[in-house]
Amino acid sequence: MQLDPATERLVWNGMSVDFVTTPAGRIRIGSMPDISKLCRRFGIDAGLVVVPPWQGSMAGDNYTGEEFVLWDCQVSEGQGRIYVGRPGDMAVMYGNLDHTFSWFFDPSCTRVEKKGWLSRWFRKTTVENQYTTGDVTIFFDRDCIRILDRGRVVYDGGELDPFNGDGVVEDVLGTVAPDRARRREMEITPVGTGNGFTGTVSSCLVRFGKRVLWIDPGGYPAHTLASRKVHWDDITDLFITHNHEDHVQGISACLSRAAALNRPLHLITAKPVYDVLRQQFLGLFPDFDGLVRFTPVVPGRPLVLGGMELATRWNHHILPYGTLGLKITAGGKTFGFSGDTKLDDTINAVLGREELLPQWFEGCSLVFHEVSFGHPMGVHTHWKEVKKLQGRLDCPVLGYHTAPSDAPPIPLARGGRTYCL
Repeated sequence: MQLDPATERLVWNGMSVDFVTTPAGRIRIGSMPDISKLCRRFGIDAGLVVVPPWQGSMAGDNYTGEEFVLWDCQVSEGQGRIYVGRPGDMAVMYGNLDHTFSWFFDPSCTRVEKKGWLSRWFRKTTVENQYTTGDVTIFFDRDCIRILDRGRVVYDGGELDPFNGDGVVEDVLGTVAPDRARRREMEITPVGTGNGFTGTVSSCLVRFGKRVLWIDPGGYPAHTLASRKVHWDDITDLFITHNHEDHVQGISACLSRAAALNRPLHLITAKPVYDVLRQQFLGLFPDFDGLVRFTPVVPGRPLVLGGMELATRWNHHILPYGTLGLKITAGGKTFGFSGDTKLDDTINAVLGREELLPQWFEGCSLVFHEVSFGHPMGVHTHWKEVKKLQGRLDCPVLGYHTAPSDAPPIPLARGGRTYCL
């Protein structure tokens, strides 16, 4: 959307981000889920990012999205970004990124350690009222951001029509019929099978009886679920495997919906994951505790949820707070969901953790296992390890959390397909 000769607005599923072209380069104001994917798709980029006050709607929020901008920088070893904002706004965004982007494996992939990458790629510039680079000045006037080029106003956020994300969401919800029919067998629907770099991020719906459990709610929930013919309000429970952005990017939208409906979210995860999630979103939702009904899981202890039994484990992945794997048993069948984990026989021989062995999935009728087709020593499970797992289990093992492939060496879960057990 062209706003004036210098300014363009990227509108996506109820969110919007503005780009301003100046002699100092292109400037982006705010963010949105999957902003790195959208910038690649539309061939736009910005070396300078303005951090506005944090805002949210039922479409999402204007901070989520930056983690994978930084991962793109780290993977490509390209240019970092200059981030400009007021002290409070900058502290929130930088602090949230420090929860996730700063952690990685050591060279042996057996231990998680903190890296100095955030300060390298997130070039923090904190200002009180204005920032000047060359002939361009950015003014922060209350909640309004103005950009001047040689004294001429080229962007005035106070004069732009606000984008109504909530209204767009309500329009989308009107296109899908609610479905509250009781399921007598377990139904598993991958909403997305991609990752933070490509495709629709991995998330999964599990239906049984009257429960609809959404694992790792992705961004733009109304739109994403509607694309799978699912009404957002059918969701009864949320399960969070861990705190990386591509697994929690729909949380702010879900919290906004909870506030609008006065219906708290039923959120299931381990307490260490929940505690960090609360820190991540408390700044946007001071009433977080009133918007969430939290049910903790303890790995190794089953949790009964309606007619479903949930079993969890701690995975081996790149966050110190932990990441979860999940098995759901209902109607005499069991569905296994690996979560993000580094399955590797050599590494686990060092770790000595039985719950990471293939036997954990024995008795499953179907397993979704994250997979990578990249370097074997990456942070995700290499496809050859998944192939070995397939030979050890008497059920289909389908790859997910990966880039789309026309001829994958192992079978993959198909987004939007419903698997009945």
